[in-house]
Formats: sequence, C-alpha cells, structure tokens
Amino acid sequence: MSSLQTIDCIRAPTIFRWLRVALSIIFLIMLASCASVRFVPEYDAESAKAITETSAEVFAFYDRLIEAKLKQGNENLPYAATADDWGKIETKIRVLTVREDSRPLNSESQQITRTILEFWVNYRAKHRDTNDYAAKISRIHRDRFQKLFIAALLAEKAKSLAEVDKNPKLDDREGL
Repeated sequence: MSSLQTIDCIRAPTIFRWLRVALSIIFLIMLASCASVRFVPEYDAESAKAITETSAEVFAFYDRLIEAKLKQGNENLPYAATADDWGKIETKIRVLTVREDSRPLNSESQQITRTILEFWVNYRAKHRDTNDYAAKISRIHRDRFQKLFIAALLAEKAKSLAEVDKNPKLDDREGL
C-alpha cells in the first residue's frame, strides 16, 4: 500500500465524522425551529372573568364597609357585622389563587393572586382582632386591592398578545 493510499484511508473516516456532526447540527436546528416554545400560558378568558368578578365583590365590600363606618361615626365597626362577607370573599380569592396556581408558566399571575390573598387575610385578622376598621384605612386598602386587581388583569391581557407582539425575534421590519 502506498503512502497516498494510507493518507486517503485516514482522511475518509475523519471526513465522514465531520459530515455526521454537520448533518446532526442541521437536523437539530431544523427540529428546534419547528418546536413552539412557550414561556407564558395562553390567555384564559375564564381567569380574566374570575378576576373581574372577584374584584367587583371586593370593591362592593369596601364600599359597604366605608358607608357603615361613616354612619356609625366614632363607634367601632364590629367584625361580626361583616364576618360573612369577609369569609365569602376570602373563599373566592382562594379559588382564584388555586386557579392561577394550577396553570403552568403563570408565575406573575400566581404572585399577584397570592399577594391579594395575603393582604385580604391580614386585613380580616386585624378587623377581627381590633373589632374595628377605620374609614380612612379602608379607603387605602380598597385602593391597594384596585391596583392589585388591575395588575392581575393586565398580566392576563398580556397573554392574549399576538406572538409577533410578544417576541422581538419575530419582529418584521422589512416591510417598513
């Protein structure tokens, strides 16, 4: 066997190895381009509806609380008068939290609903412990819940954007 034939025998397996690596890389790139990777869940109209309905109940509760306190003046606003409402609304917030926690890739909405629940539980406990709820504080708390529910709705709304509006890599500026 000549030295030229020996070199050809050595080169052939090396070339085939590189060819296999190149074809594997091309195959993986093609496979990855076909895969649809999601980093947030799909928009859920039922979640948006649940957020809106729960927020309406929270706002109505605080409006009743503020009116009752204004009528009573300096007298305490006993917890017992609102205990049923506190419980019913807490149940709805807990259901909302479970719904959001059960959806994968939903960390923003999960955090917002947990925050709403934590504030609600804290305010309820304070009302129960002090057997009063100051009108001034109730307005601040109502406004805080409004901000949180708006954030929850905006988080859900962002999930309904078209893929091109959520992914800068898909931005098509060639037509401009």
